[in-house]
Amino acid sequence: MSGSAMVADATERRSTSAELVDKIAHDIREGRFHPRERLIEVELAAQYGATRNAVRSALIELTALGLVEREANRGARVRPVSIDEAIESTEVRLTLQAMCTRLAAERMDDAGRQELEGLLDRLRRAVAGGDIAANTAANAEISRVIRRISGHGTASRIIESLQDQVRLNAYPYLLPDRRVESMHEYEDVVHAVLSGDADAAQAAAEVHRDHVLAALRGIRDSVALPAG
Repeated sequence: MSGSAMVADATERRSTSAELVDKIAHDIREGRFHPRERLIEVELAAQYGATRNAVRSALIELTALGLVEREANRGARVRPVSIDEAIESTEVRLTLQAMCTRLAAERMDDAGRQELEGLLDRLRRAVAGGDIAANTAANAEISRVIRRISGHGTASRIIESLQDQVRLNAYPYLLPDRRVESMHEYEDVVHAVLSGDADAAQAAAEVHRDHVLAALRGIRDSVALPAG
């Protein structure tokens, strides 16, 4: 095999491995695999049409991403997250989001303004219509757009690496219904960002963070949850 062919073959293998990581990660995030569920290499290979070596490499990468854990002589499983770890990761994630919110207020442009105004309208319609899925999607998109406007790539990557942990372990489904309260918090955040008031934007984001953390701590204190 020529040198160029070897490089092309290695590139194709890396691409295939990356695609497999993305597919398994997507299925974990979508709840097709549950916390503590065993991930059997031969079954995954058959399910995704991949070799066992490719699956093994993908599981190693997913372990580094924090979605999977590997145990000696027992293989891999979807990594469970304790309520205490969920609280910690949420605190880090929303504190960084507050920082990005401040930066977004300082860096707002016309395109970002139009996008956030449209998303806020979408959020209000979702809450008014009782559409939980649309509500959740609008919240996530508002946060994502704020991060994009902030231009802080490192903070965005850390936030995205943490944001699945609470949802994957079903903690949001134990939270009291605070859709209306949360909508008002997002309104305060977006209005402050649109006005260019960096101090108010960060403060509004921190209020939202503190309310979410209080709700999660309420779960910890009132519900018996398994340890990680």
